[in-house]
Amino acid sequence: MGWLKTGRKLWLNVHVYIALSLGFIFVLLGLTGSFNVFYFELEEIGLPEVHKEARAQPLSLNDIMRIVRVAHPQRQGTWNLHMPGYNRDYLWAEYPKPEETSDELFAPLQIMIDPYTGRIVNETFWGRTVWSLVYEVHATLLMGKVDAEIGKVIFKIICFLGVFMFISALSGLYLWWPRAGKFRQAVTIKRGASPERLVFDLHKTAGFYSSIVLLILAFSGFAFGYREQIKSVVSCFSDVKAERFKAPAVVKSDYQEQTETISIDRAVAIADRIFPGAPVRWLATPDGKEGVYVIEKRQDGEASRRRPRSKVWIDQYSGKVLAFEDPNRFTAGETFLNVMWPLHSGEAFGFAGRVLWSIVGVMPLVLYVTGLIRWLQKRKAKKLKENRANPPALAGRGI
Repeated sequence: MGWLKTGRKLWLNVHVYIALSLGFIFVLLGLTGSFNVFYFELEEIGLPEVHKEARAQPLSLNDIMRIVRVAHPQRQGTWNLHMPGYNRDYLWAEYPKPEETSDELFAPLQIMIDPYTGRIVNETFWGRTVWSLVYEVHATLLMGKVDAEIGKVIFKIICFLGVFMFISALSGLYLWWPRAGKFRQAVTIKRGASPERLVFDLHKTAGFYSSIVLLILAFSGFAFGYREQIKSVVSCFSDVKAERFKAPAVVKSDYQEQTETISIDRAVAIADRIFPGAPVRWLATPDGKEGVYVIEKRQDGEASRRRPRSKVWIDQYSGKVLAFEDPNRFTAGETFLNVMWPLHSGEAFGFAGRVLWSIVGVMPLVLYVTGLIRWLQKRKAKKLKENRANPPALAGRGI
């Protein structure tokens, strides 16, 4: 029993020290993450409705890209196209590295286009809207907008904080763990309880019900900044060759003078042969003479809906399939790393998962406030107990 009490005191101290030193940052990350789950929908709020008449067909990707290039003839190189559907109504064209924001860590030009009329309804640089700023706070505490190198350092630090969040959630579960026959009491709030008991019950129940999601968020957040370290551990048990945002070793178009580039629609049709029936969710146009088309499609059952991993690399001149990735053929290790992002965003569990993740993002605030109040209550009680045990000297001996 003495060993158990010592262990409990140790983990209580760890839990308290992490909360007092890092709790406010966890609150900030949780609240911004709650909004980020619905980033695309929030960015499209207030825009005119997509002009879709009965039986209307969207414009071809070639036509849409032609409109974008006419509007921005100076922006050569690759463009990324995010398809409408699943949390967005508009087609988003993204220019990754505009000159205007070259000193920032991440600040692409984002253009929203009505897929039926080709009308550009909005265009802005990342970080110039409320919701992209909220996202930037979550990723780099806005330091990515100050300087790219500083932003990288802050991003790594924020990801490393996932370790402390994981320890905090795990130690909280340990401290919460009820004795035999006390489970119902441990997961409910007592009616008519004193203010002190109410605060305690709110803290323990909020922590219990959100603990699993918080553990997932903490680990997946850490994985973004320390992927290579996690990969090296996972590789001990399963091969990991496919990388989420990396092309296979040698993927280049065979450039020959006076050879025309195939159209975007043609590239998509070629990708359809590899993954028939799977809708296109994202694509990148070729970057330079040796650049390639990159097509991302989503097969049924894929955890990631916005950036799936059914991926094809296509020669921009010949249309030859240079490489492809099929998540159904991934090793256990590749699958494990592949689900980190959809787990962090909640999209692995569809719309309900995103809603749940958004709600859990508020829990660090609830836990921080109730935990701080509880800590102050215990300090006050401890001080009163000490004063009773050691009363101050009386002002006059005759009293």
